[in-house]
Amino acid sequence: MPKKKDPSVTFLNKFGYNVVKLPRVGIEPLDVIGVDDTTQWLGPLSSVWQSSVPAPEPSAPRPAAPVNGQKTDKLEIGFGLQILSNALAAFGAAAPSLDLAYKRARKVQFSYTGVTSTVVSPLEAGNYMASGTLNTSNPVVQHYFMQPDSQAFVIVDVLKSNSITVIALDEHGTEVGVDVPSIEGILGANVKVKPGGASNSSITYTGKKPVTFGFIVDEIMFENGKWSLAGAAPSGALAFATAPGGAGAATTSPILLGTGCRVAL
Repeated sequence: MPKKKDPSVTFLNKFGYNVVKLPRVGIEPLDVIGVDDTTQWLGPLSSVWQSSVPAPEPSAPRPAAPVNGQKTDKLEIGFGLQILSNALAAFGAAAPSLDLAYKRARKVQFSYTGVTSTVVSPLEAGNYMASGTLNTSNPVVQHYFMQPDSQAFVIVDVLKSNSITVIALDEHGTEVGVDVPSIEGILGANVKVKPGGASNSSITYTGKKPVTFGFIVDEIMFENGKWSLAGAAPSGALAFATAPGGAGAATTSPILLGTGCRVAL
């Protein structure tokens, strides 16, 4: 029997963004995502790119119109509670499990409110990179930037919010109530719970600080002796999870670059 497609890694794609599977603070524009057999956050580009000009400053947070208040598709309850649990953990709730509170629900819809976008334009990123060189002695660079089966992407836009609204639905798509007292007892003081909708079917969860939950990347490649920067379509393959403190890095032996070779960065 074929495995069900996991919408927890694609539910933001229709808005033009990739998913941070474990939302958190500290994921910012000009951070690098590495892709091989897995996808992971590697850290800021400035830590491996030595440039004669300062790294561009991200824009001030601004309203993210394509996402603010927009509803996701209706997601099966298992996938939906996985997304909710990750968001609530980012807001400060300890190991939240809301299966019993949503026992009448078969599907859920999400919407984010107060969403902001923080951006470094690809042109600014390009100027920064054109004035610098890559630190090829770094073992993470040797793996992700110098192997033909690896790629790296630079983040140019991040979505942040401290609030998520969840609508509970039955198998017919009709709103159903959830157990609000149970939810409040599980989450504690770090996350505010505001019920609404028919029979408390809509719950808004609000944390104390905004966290990054979505992002846009550009892929950087080295072709024929020149760096190039190109947009990358959002997909489940680019979704990643990382814990505070950063991701571990694979290491490998360095290789020499020949004239005209192509290296994904």
